[in-house]
Amino acid sequence: MLREAVLAGPGVVVTAQMTAGPLAVLARPAGVRAALAAGGCVDRRRTVLTDAVTTVLVVGLCLFSGEGYPSVLARLWPLLGAFNPAIVLGGPVSAVALSQARARLPAGVLRALVEAGARIGWAVETTGLRMFGLVVTAVDGTVFDLAATDAISERFATPSGGRFPQARVVTLVVCGTRRVLAAALDSCGVSEQALWDRLVTQLAQGTLNLADRNFFSMDRWRTAAGTGAHLAWRGKNGVRSLPATVIETLPDGSHLLRLRESDAMLARRRTTTGEKKAPRLGDVIARLVEFTVTVTDQAGNTRVSRFRVLTTLLDHQVYPAEAIAHCYAQRWQVELAYKTIKSTVRGPGRRLRGQSPDLAEQEICGLLAVYNALVDQAVAAAADLGIDPGEISFTVVLRAARDHLTSHAPCRACGHRSGSADLLAAIAAGPRNRADRQRSSPRTTKERRTQHTRNVTYTITITDSNLPRAA
Repeated sequence: MLREAVLAGPGVVVTAQMTAGPLAVLARPAGVRAALAAGGCVDRRRTVLTDAVTTVLVVGLCLFSGEGYPSVLARLWPLLGAFNPAIVLGGPVSAVALSQARARLPAGVLRALVEAGARIGWAVETTGLRMFGLVVTAVDGTVFDLAATDAISERFATPSGGRFPQARVVTLVVCGTRRVLAAALDSCGVSEQALWDRLVTQLAQGTLNLADRNFFSMDRWRTAAGTGAHLAWRGKNGVRSLPATVIETLPDGSHLLRLRESDAMLARRRTTTGEKKAPRLGDVIARLVEFTVTVTDQAGNTRVSRFRVLTTLLDHQVYPAEAIAHCYAQRWQVELAYKTIKSTVRGPGRRLRGQSPDLAEQEICGLLAVYNALVDQAVAAAADLGIDPGEISFTVVLRAARDHLTSHAPCRACGHRSGSADLLAAIAAGPRNRADRQRSSPRTTKERRTQHTRNVTYTITITDSNLPRAA
């Protein structure tokens, strides 16, 4: 890389991307060193397979998910000189050596690597990033199937009727780019709400957070609103499920509410905190937007769903009810992020390869790190093209990134070496996501039903509320 900079002539800036080589797409040496320090890892090894190299290889194993250790080592070993100069002196280590190095590497290192990179460039301006001038984020959870070893089963619960232990992950995602901002991981026996309580401090001013109906409680609402972020959280539809009184019905059909902690919420909070005499939380003013969504597919079938969304956006003139209803649909982006991580990056129906709790956590964090790195490439390509990042096919990004790392050798004819610009060009040249894709071949009944859901029209209607009114 330094030679290329010299040959390019005076005035060329030697960037971190250049000195880190092709692997800068996944990890930079400075970031890996910071993650090792944050994870409490002091590498005293003088062999080629240092903790820094092992960290990068773990991420590489997640990028090339489904391939064995020897294959991934053969692909990445020639690129690791920026992380350990001694590597250029010999060939790759054995698969057994990498397996042993993984076992020595604390899972906290990969966790720190995700956390350190999560906030870098997270608010790059792209089409669809903001609503009402606010960066829209969403929270939700998912689970990963793990290997059914005794050690893993001891730490991670197996769901009732399930075959494998599972890890639960709750993430905070930027809806416009589907980039993971923060993540909390534990056994599936730990609820999504408990994991979200560990993440709530990651909310920030200038953002609008969306959450599904299982996250609301008075304590959780007050804590999230106290971060300075705005909220638009769905509530349950039952009359008694939302302890609120309507103060005023606004011209756009939304309602100003007084939220009050119910006896059930108070009892649950006292049990959770262990404070048996904790006082009831003070009342809070919020705004309620109730609406129905009518979905009509291409066959003429309709489905009606009722939504109840609580928000801290109180001004109905600046934040119209119908616009909030449309905005809440963006919460689905976090589900699409999980689909991409589990189906595209990891591979459908594939359990994680780690045979111990730490290795399982290490691998999940590696998947998140790879996912964010690839999202950054998709966003960069979308920004260059002036399009919504959602139009960039993640499958194209994944294949282009794999090809970018595999084709590391310089061209024999001209000496050209694939760089970051070539990667972005490959992504830009790939086919776009097409929401209107049709297929003319025969379909099964299940496939026809799936296809109908891809060609639908939505009608949103603001409705009145059945909550009690203030006297």
